[in-house]
Amino acid sequence: MVQRVVRLIVMIAVMSLAACTVTPGDMSVPMEMPPGDPLKDSAAESLWQMAVAAREQNNLAAAGRYLERALYMQPESSWLYRELAELRLREDDPQSAEVMIQRALRLAPPRPAYQAALWQLLATARMRQGDEQGAERARLEAEMLVRRR
Repeated sequence: MVQRVVRLIVMIAVMSLAACTVTPGDMSVPMEMPPGDPLKDSAAESLWQMAVAAREQNNLAAAGRYLERALYMQPESSWLYRELAELRLREDDPQSAEVMIQRALRLAPPRPAYQAALWQLLATARMRQGDEQGAERARLEAEMLVRRR
């Protein structure tokens, strides 16, 4: 019984993190860029801001171009890969999104909440590809990170 309660609490925490990532009905992302990301205060940051504006206007093609240009300038930015993954999910391209999320995870700073949100985003991408086992593994990874906080 206690294990079920703990699992329920962890799942609620993971679901809260999922609210910071992509959901089918609402693609807005309230999460903030993690401190120390190379994008911060770089020349590529203005391209990212232009991508955000284009995305808000539902101009996904332009947003993608801006993000790709920003990544060319700042290839070590986990945040940019995450942003591009979110965009690819909006474009219904979960395979590309998964590749971007994996890159974001490799570059992610040691911030459990941010990493957990990335793993939850990966679960979403895998679920949309029909990979239920892979999605469950990603969700479990997110749960472990939530517990570490």
